Amino acid sequence: MKIMLIAGNGLSISMLEKNHASVDLSNLFSMGCDVTWPATGKPGFLSYEHCPNLWALGARQTTSPSNSYEVIEQIITAVNACCLADPASLEDGIYIRAYKELVAYLRYLFVHYDKILQSEDFFSSKKSCEPLDWLIQAAEDENITSIDIVNFNYDAFLERTLKSKEINFSIPLLDENNDSKIKIHKPHGSITFCGHSEIDNTAFAVNYEASFTEGGIDELTVKYDSLDSHYPLVGILPPAGESDRYKHRWIRQIWDKTVEAAKQLEENDLVVIYGLSYWHVDRKEIDMLLGEISRKARVISVNPFPNAHFEAVCCSLFKSYHSYSNPKHLARMVK
Repeated sequence: MKIMLIAGNGLSISMLEKNHASVDLSNLFSMGCDVTWPATGKPGFLSYEHCPNLWALGARQTTSPSNSYEVIEQIITAVNACCLADPASLEDGIYIRAYKELVAYLRYLFVHYDKILQSEDFFSSKKSCEPLDWLIQAAEDENITSIDIVNFNYDAFLERTLKSKEINFSIPLLDENNDSKIKIHKPHGSITFCGHSEIDNTAFAVNYEASFTEGGIDELTVKYDSLDSHYPLVGILPPAGESDRYKHRWIRQIWDKTVEAAKQLEENDLVVIYGLSYWHVDRKEIDMLLGEISRKARVISVNPFPNAHFEAVCCSLFKSYHSYSNPKHLARMVK
């Protein structure tokens, strides 16, 4: 049997086990004043000084979760539309500049969270992790021939947990290991996707001149240390309805591998969709992925607050669809 795990922000939230005072995955701006500005080493990345366009649109640590998502949706929706136009015809307006600030900020926000959790030994091999216990069991089951994980999160929670449990995995195109049963695809990038060379942190600044045509997969490598270093190529991309609207070759290459894995699923293979919000800015991307999966696959959604539109799509696409509020039944469903 083959397994595919499609992971959204809800998986990372459930991995935190309980509310964490210094890690907020529900409001991406609430800890912005704590994130270090690399050039000075001082807190205050999300500030008028460093991110004036995000600030002008309402992004600050006091912004409510709903308003934070509204700001991000406005920015991404605007840039999605702009990516269909001739870049030379576009003026460098507030939403374009805010987008470039957002990309830089999100990378350092999740690096900030990563450092906090590592300092607390959060990923200790001795700790149980209920959201992933079933996955670790499946990795050790000889009847499971392959596990493809489509992880839409920028953080490295899942990868660090697998490493702590000594579970091998491979990242296609970037960190290949053909002997690994588990392959992790990250179509929106990751804080661990870094350029090959570092630049002195004192030279850090938001690159407003960056185009939407950044490089290929060969310009990135996977790193788990020194993530707060300054790399000229940022290996993350905010969600988009269609990934090929952006001309980032590396994103397209990862997406193609993801779709290829989805096409390999057959009757009675298992798809676990964990904590996916079905956000409108990446809804078409999710639909494209689900559309490549066999109609005869078994599909399970784990989400305490499932999106009604998403469930309508799953019920229409798949005969065997189940929805659970937590992961406690997953170990039994894998068998």
